[in-house]
Parts: sequence; C-alpha cells; structure tokens
Amino acid sequence: MAAEKPAPSPTPPPPTQLPKGRHGLSREFVASNQRERLIDAMANVVAEKGYAPTRVVDITEYAGVSRKTFYELFTDKEDCFLAAYDAITALLMDKLGRSLAAAQDTWEAKVHALLGGLLAFMAAEPAFARMCIVEVLGSGPRGLARRDAAIEAFFPIIGALPDAEIGDAEWLSPVTPMFIVGGVLEVIYGAIRSGQTESLPELEEDLTRLAFRAYLHPAEWHRVAHRGAQAQA
Repeated sequence: MAAEKPAPSPTPPPPTQLPKGRHGLSREFVASNQRERLIDAMANVVAEKGYAPTRVVDITEYAGVSRKTFYELFTDKEDCFLAAYDAITALLMDKLGRSLAAAQDTWEAKVHALLGGLLAFMAAEPAFARMCIVEVLGSGPRGLARRDAAIEAFFPIIGALPDAEIGDAEWLSPVTPMFIVGGVLEVIYGAIRSGQTESLPELEEDLTRLAFRAYLHPAEWHRVAHRGAQAQA
C-alpha cells in the first residue's frame, strides 16, 4: 500500500496582510500597515483603470481595508493618490541617491548610474511607473504640482558637472538640465503608454549618450568618440 502523501503546507499570507482576529498589534502599527496597503492598492488600481475611473471602493477592496478605515487615513481619493505619489518618489530618490553615491566620480558614470537606476526601477515596478509618469497627468492641479517638484529635483543633479568633464562654457545653456530630464521622461512616457515598461533598461545606453552630447561643444563629440574608439582598440 502506497505511503500516504503528507498534506501540503498552507500558503503563507502576503506579507502586508494582517493576521485575522485578535493579533495583539499596536493601533499605530495597524494604521501604518493599512496605509501602506492602501497606497499600494492606489498604484495598482490606477495603473489598471486610470485615475479618473478609479473609485474609493476599488481601492479599499484591493487593499482589503474598510471604507471607514480609508477615511480615517485619507480625506479622499486625491489625498490617497498624492500620498502614494510622495511615497513612490521618495523611494525612487533614495534608490537613485545610493546609486549615485556608489558610482565612479565622473559625470558619464554618474549619468549611467542615475538613468540606469531610474529605468530599472520603472521596469521592476510597472504599476508605480504608470501612476507616476502617465496617470499623474490627469490627477489635477495638486498632482501636477507634485510632478513638477519631482522633475525639478533632478535639475541640480544633472547640472552638477565637474568642470573638466564639459565642453566650452559658451555652448552651455541654463535650460539644458530641463531639456535632458524632459526628453528622458517623454521617452519613458512613450514606452509605458505602448506597453513596453519592462524593456526600459534597454534604453540606458542611448539616453546616457544623448544626455552627454547635450553638454558638449560639437568638437567635443568627436574627441569623446575618438577616446571611446581608442579604449576599445
């Protein structure tokens, strides 16, 4: 007689799911956990349905949180969206800051680290990417103000170039950081809208090269290209 197979172990609940019943957790921990679940739900529901059609009930059902709890934590849908946007951009900026700190001290290396980190994050978190790049455009004046602030945070990073790494100063424009960041975001927006979010890291080399060229006198392009050819020889 064949040995009886052991019963399969029960699947553990998702890490964000609180245990049912009297769990003994503090009220502060429960509120924080529910807030994180609602923020995650906001990103995922908005990515699927779009900002305008998303309802509070869609968010609470996805998060497994009551409507009463939602309104204890957020004023309305917009308030939850803004909290999610702030949380996601803070996480992204922290990751990029650590990538920049670990990069070699040349502008080319730092731009690679910045763009590589940004593209990898978007590819790994497609719901977050769609929410912060696409859906924020339809979220209203407060959401657009958050977007503007997030974009402007990149300007000093892009503009902080070692003097030895740039071309003739007379060719440099004060709007170049805006030009680079805006162009990169437009490329990312197009990829997300066309369902190619996961392929974003493949654009790192092209975007880095274009960002570098935006800061160089045309004669410097030849010098940099020649230097690269010598390095490969």
